[in-house]
Amino acid sequence: MKQKMTFNLLTVMGKVKPSSIEAACELHNQTAGNPGGVAAAKSLGDMSHMTFMPVDAEKSFKGDLLFMDIWNSMEGLNQFFSDPQVQGGAEMMFASREAIVWTKIDDFLNFNFPAPTGKNEKFIGLVRGTVKSLEEAAAIHNPAMEGTVKIARANGMVSHAFYSRMAAPSSPEALEILGVDVWMSADGMMKHYMSPEFQNSGLYNIYASKPASSMWVHPKGEWVEW
Repeated sequence: MKQKMTFNLLTVMGKVKPSSIEAACELHNQTAGNPGGVAAAKSLGDMSHMTFMPVDAEKSFKGDLLFMDIWNSMEGLNQFFSDPQVQGGAEMMFASREAIVWTKIDDFLNFNFPAPTGKNEKFIGLVRGTVKSLEEAAAIHNPAMEGTVKIARANGMVSHAFYSRMAAPSSPEALEILGVDVWMSADGMMKHYMSPEFQNSGLYNIYASKPASSMWVHPKGEWVEW
C-alpha cells in the first residue's frame, strides 16, 4: 500500500552574522536563494520557503532570523541538508542556529481562512512549550479555540495550527509543541493576544511550564522565497 504523503514544518531560527537586514538579505539570496540550491531543494520536497524577522527588526536589528519551510519528504530533507554546500551556506549566514522538524497535530483544532484582496502582509505569532500529554493539551486547546475563533478572525487571523517536535526514531514521543498563527494585521494580532477573551481563554493551561512566545514579520527587501 502506498504510504500517505505527509507535510512537515522545518524551522531554522538563529542569529545571523550580517549586521543589517539588507546585508542578511543579500547573503541569503546568494546561499539559500541560489538558483541551483533552490532547484535542488524543490526537487527533494521543499514545498515552501519563507523568511521572517521580529516585528521590531527595522527599528532595532538584533540579528534574529527565522526560516519556515514545508517539506513533503523527510528523506529529501535529510539528503538536502547533508550536502556540504548547504551546510557551508548556513555557516556563512548564521553565528548560531537551531533547526527543528515539526509534525502537525491533527487532533488540535486548526484552520486556514483566505485573506481578503489587498491584505497581503503576513505576521506570525509563535508559541512554544512542553505539555504533559498531547491528548490532555488537545482537550484544553480545542474548546478554548472554539470560543475565541470568531474574535480572532475579526482581529485579522488567517490561520492557526499546532505542531509537535518530531522525535528521533525509537525514542519516546516528543512533548514539545509549537503554535503557529498567521495574521494579516500586526495591530490586530497584538489586540487579540492582549484581549481579556484570549487571556482568560485557558489556552496557556495546555503547557506544563511557561511557554516562549514571539512575533515575526517578513523583513524588508527582495528575499528569494517560494
